[in-house]
Amino acid sequence: MTQFAQSAVQGDGDNAWETGGKVDAVLSLQGARLGLWQGLTVTIHQEWVYGSDVNDQGDGSLLPVNVALGFPRLGGRDAETSVVLTQLINENTSVSVGKFNMLDAAARTPLMGGGGINTFSHVGLAAPISGVTPPYMLGVMATHRSDSLITTLMVYDPRNAQDTEVLREPFSDGATISLSTTRPVSFRGLKGFQGVRAVYSTQSGLDLQSIPQLALPPAAEGVVGEKSPYWYLAYSFQQYLFMQEGDATRGWGVFGQLAVSDGNPNTVESSLFVGLGGDSPWASRRNDAWGIGYFRYNLSNSLLEGLQAIGVTNLRDEMGAEAFYRLAIIDNMSLTANLVYIAPGEANRQDALFAGFRAQVRY
Repeated sequence: MTQFAQSAVQGDGDNAWETGGKVDAVLSLQGARLGLWQGLTVTIHQEWVYGSDVNDQGDGSLLPVNVALGFPRLGGRDAETSVVLTQLINENTSVSVGKFNMLDAAARTPLMGGGGINTFSHVGLAAPISGVTPPYMLGVMATHRSDSLITTLMVYDPRNAQDTEVLREPFSDGATISLSTTRPVSFRGLKGFQGVRAVYSTQSGLDLQSIPQLALPPAAEGVVGEKSPYWYLAYSFQQYLFMQEGDATRGWGVFGQLAVSDGNPNTVESSLFVGLGGDSPWASRRNDAWGIGYFRYNLSNSLLEGLQAIGVTNLRDEMGAEAFYRLAIIDNMSLTANLVYIAPGEANRQDALFAGFRAQVRY
């Protein structure tokens, strides 16, 4: 259970403190213990959000400031269930199928992971947006691990699986294929990795170059076109600069990602984030965590040019930075303070500064 209090202490819009929370309940069923076969795991994640959040404060930002309360709420509901079946083929290979909560995948990333409840709050760092992967994904994922490479192949419906139509008629609007490889690296004996991800989708989307034709009279049929396919490429890295003695899984370091897309119909043409953080370097505070990061999301030129042609000229690329420190009170309880600075995507708005606190209890 995670409780939030957050406010835009500087900038446009509503500056009131908003309080809300999120409950995440996870159930893991082992096939062998249920009398089924070895290697089968069924994971059920039920989440609820309640209260209010700062994602609609009116500050002019385009991306969610609080990703944990943004999902599933931005999909039109305050509760969501994901179910994933995973079969271990051998000690190095697994296959998973089901409805995936992609915040869970973001939360497992070393150094910066957390999915909005443990580390960073802003979506630009907590769960970076690609424009080609929905927050809830219906599909299949296969992963193979070796000493030198981790390869993951995903095939999924490009639509947000919060939509019941996706469950009733999967892949009726095309399919997306994602291939990523991660290579472990070391720097002076410290762990790290470098990764590449390529995504290709057959889904049709609005051809952003046809936006000016939206201003034509409704009787003008067939003037707004669609475009497919589209693609996305990303390079990411993480490198530990300090590791706690006797624990190869704890430490802090640098991380970052650079991504590009075709920019049509993907509205984000490129993005960048970089940061520093991880576990506390102090032996007396081993369970604390901290981080500081910068992000920038560049809007598609096709989108900007099309909107300008119909008189919408107040959009620009969005950038910002965030810093947090998570204080471990006891083993299952923590308190986090964070600051988020944003240069909003609405060009006529002031730069915004959000302050927030997050209290969490794990059972």
